[in-house]
Amino acid sequence: MSATISGQADSNVPAELSALRDRIRALPPQARAEVEPLMDEVLEQSLYRSRVMAIARDALARYRLELAATRFDLDVTRRERDDALGSSSVF
Repeated sequence: MSATISGQADSNVPAELSALRDRIRALPPQARAEVEPLMDEVLEQSLYRSRVMAIARDALARYRLELAATRFDLDVTRRERDDALGSSSVF
């Protein structure tokens, strides 16, 4: 039995896959030996996709934060420019 099937990554495994894994564990040894490698691959792909999605969410959150900071900087720069143009026309 592999480490993935044995339950080391339970916290990130969707409930459906966990239920399927439990049913595979209940199979007779010969049938389990045939299906278990496939289940391992499915679990690896699921965990990989979860990690990719977490990275994408983090990148999107950073992008939104940087965009908000850039908009703030742009607004401040425009106000400074307008103030400078307004004060230069007085002279």
